[in-house]
Amino acid sequence: MSKQENIPIDVDDRKVIKRKYKLRRTGAQNATIQITVPKAAVEREARRLGINEEEAVEKLFGVWRYNSFLGLHLDFEMKKEAQSELSGSRE
Repeated sequence: MSKQENIPIDVDDRKVIKRKYKLRRTGAQNATIQITVPKAAVEREARRLGINEEEAVEKLFGVWRYNSFLGLHLDFEMKKEAQSELSGSRE
């Protein structure tokens, strides 16, 4: 098996919003680390999807991608039951 190479991602810091958040240990035996997601990021995703913030909290989950590049990438995906609700309301 070959060693996996971490590929740097070129981010133009002049065009991104940058915030620092503390990491918190949680769960039994501190098995989980949590970090805050900025409210503005959730609001932006909700607007993109045409839903409000409350619906976003109920219908989305965060998906972290990592391991094949340096850093982390957070994206939001719709829960399966929420996808069918949204597609049904748009018909």
